[in-house]
Amino acid sequence: MGITLRQLRAFCAVCELKNFTRAAEALNLTQSTVSKLCSELERAVGLALFERSARGVELLEGTAELYAYAQEAFGSLRAAERSLSSLAGLERGEVSIAASPIMMHTLVAPVVARFHGRHPNIVFDLHELTGDEATEHVLHGKADLGLVAVESQDPRLDCRVAYRGPMYAVVPSGHPLAAAGQARWRDLARYPHILLRGTYAVRRKMDQILLDRGLAVRSVAQTGSLTTAFAMIRGGMGITVMPGYVRSVCEEMGLRALCIADEPQALHELSILRRAGHLLPRAAAAFLAEFEAHLDGLGQPASAGDSSLL
Repeated sequence: MGITLRQLRAFCAVCELKNFTRAAEALNLTQSTVSKLCSELERAVGLALFERSARGVELLEGTAELYAYAQEAFGSLRAAERSLSSLAGLERGEVSIAASPIMMHTLVAPVVARFHGRHPNIVFDLHELTGDEATEHVLHGKADLGLVAVESQDPRLDCRVAYRGPMYAVVPSGHPLAAAGQARWRDLARYPHILLRGTYAVRRKMDQILLDRGLAVRSVAQTGSLTTAFAMIRGGMGITVMPGYVRSVCEEMGLRALCIADEPQALHELSILRRAGHLLPRAAAAFLAEFEAHLDGLGQPASAGDSSLL
């Protein structure tokens, strides 16, 4: 008996939720049906895939490998569905994009809105995720495109740098550094910092710059949200360092974004990801061309005296 898509869907749900009952609810099936489908799959592959116990479900050897293959198969199916839905040109179709919430807000959403104005029947599916999660979404075909700060290459992905821009110090409007209109890394190290968690590429970039310069900063708070960091900065708790594309959010919150004057200038790069060797649906390809042009116009290095906001 061959492996069926129905078996694989049940198998993937159990892998992700580690529970047969919750997997059944997610698939709108009975628990006995999900259990039966997984048992059929185990017989088909000749391996036990799950250890069932009162504590839940544990994955056995080989299960993770099968899950990865299943996700790749479903990714191809999802991409095919989106591609076929756009055969009528741009009169219909779907574009799926994965990026961090702040990238969606500052970089993706404006282009989506303009694109929608010209092609109102194209539906957008926006996944607001961490960089690692966005990469996984593209790999598994859950998203046509991803926008991430790439730190290592994956041969399964087509990765092109689409934005390269300077990093800025973000301070309250009345901060001593704001009067100077710019700052140096040694100046920034004198003040308490609101830091993003280490899961963010911009935080890891900042840590490496400080390490290279023999500097360290005192953290008074860590957060996983830029808007939360900006709210604390506005409240006078500290300062932070962010990519230039968030300057518009700083302005909205009454903060100052200062050019970091050290040479060579620290640049933050963003790359557009897509699955290598896979054709994009027509709607996604049209959006990508417009999006790349938009990003190309934003990534201009700042001069040493530039303390302006977008």
